[in-house]
Amino acid sequence: LIITTECGRLKVSPGDIAIIPQGFRFHVNLPDGPSRGYVAEIFGTHFQLPDLGPIGANGLASPRDFLVPTAWFEDKSYPGYTIVQKFGGELFTAVQDFSPFNVVAWHGNYVPYKVGGVIDS
Repeated sequence: LIITTECGRLKVSPGDIAIIPQGFRFHVNLPDGPSRGYVAEIFGTHFQLPDLGPIGANGLASPRDFLVPTAWFEDKSYPGYTIVQKFGGELFTAVQDFSPFNVVAWHGNYVPYKVGGVIDS
């Protein structure tokens, strides 16, 4: 899968897990044809890891295991570009004349990311 977000693109391979935080706009491209996988949506509070106790605060994970999108933006005019957004369990649409993937810089760690090779490792 290639997931395009406001922060760039993520290439998600079999065995990877991709996380897209609430509020981000994204587009999923299937370059190899039909694909399958799982989608989980958290309702209510944000997902939080339990106390990890003696294995440490990072749970045997290293920051290098979490990969953020490759920088990419789209500076094009798209008359009639339709965005579908979910809010409060309902879907809403908005029409604009530009791509939502036009962010050229971001700061902080509230970004989409993937963890590589988690499944079957």
